[in-house]
Amino acid sequence: MPRYLMKNISTIARCATLYRDQQLTEIGLNGYQAPYVPEICAAPGIAQEQLAQQLHVNRSSVTRQLMLLEENGFIVRRRSPDDRRTVEVYPTEKMQAALPIVRDTFVRWRRALTEGLTTEELELLEILLERLADRAQEIR
Repeated sequence: MPRYLMKNISTIARCATLYRDQQLTEIGLNGYQAPYVPEICAAPGIAQEQLAQQLHVNRSSVTRQLMLLEENGFIVRRRSPDDRRTVEVYPTEKMQAALPIVRDTFVRWRRALTEGLTTEELELLEILLERLADRAQEIR
């Protein structure tokens, strides 16, 4: 196994966040908040806990980012009528409007990052990264 596998993965993740910061600042989002947008829009009313699990982020980070998203008018949080301990997250029209911009930002990052890779290299990379992600979820 390459000695710098995790360092390289971390560098890519940090650079992706910085890229999203630059690209999304005009619409009031930061690089950490961008992954929340498609998740919340795809599942209005998603539980805050479920969001943490899907994004593989600790609960305190989710709470912090959701607070900022709420303050900036992107989401509304409500207590579940079925379970008062559960906080449900709903997208606002502002978040729905941001969704295509966020998706486009993800696509542009991926294209820029993988520029120069052949189709075969890209397919192999996807397969290997998916295997690593699956394994990471098993052992966490």
